[in-house]
Amino acid sequence: MRGSGSAGEVSVWEVYQYFYCPRKLYFIRKLGIYPPERKKVELGAEQHGREPDRVKGRKNLYGFSSDEVGRVLHDIPLEDEGLGLFGKADTVVELRSGELVPVDVKYSDLGFVTRAWRKQMVAYAVLLERVLRRRIERGVIFLLPSRRVLWIRLTAEEKKELPKDLERMRKVIDSDSLPPKASRERCGYCEVAKFCGKS
Repeated sequence: MRGSGSAGEVSVWEVYQYFYCPRKLYFIRKLGIYPPERKKVELGAEQHGREPDRVKGRKNLYGFSSDEVGRVLHDIPLEDEGLGLFGKADTVVELRSGELVPVDVKYSDLGFVTRAWRKQMVAYAVLLERVLRRRIERGVIFLLPSRRVLWIRLTAEEKKELPKDLERMRKVIDSDSLPPKASRERCGYCEVAKFCGKS
């Protein structure tokens, strides 16, 4: 879910932005500068919109055989006031075993799970656990157009780190100082790089 919360609230979308580069969160929340949608993001959103119809006839769903899958849930709104975190889970697979597995659809040709993707998945998992009262042990990054599946094992340590991550994000939001860049290697793909200058 794209969007910003008020006061101390942050969105799962902003968790991704922060871990891509803290300056993106600063530009969004302090200056009101939102990254323009990239073509890949637009394509990903378009493909995600078609997913509910596509899953019906598949023999393999996000890395699971159709025999394993009980049902597939889409666009689940999530919020936890205690954490000050909200978002919308694109897709959650409920297996016949009872396990819930969040799925994040990405339009990308990367072959590995980035730190930002992982942190975003952890945020979804914690929200799902708090809202649905079900333990989440793993997640899936589903890559389009290749339909490649990247598994993420979600640890208790990572989940415990989330409140600290959110606190770091709030410090960026409350600060009047521009945070350091995460990595110059990411600048070439960043939608807000033109606002950074050379510092």
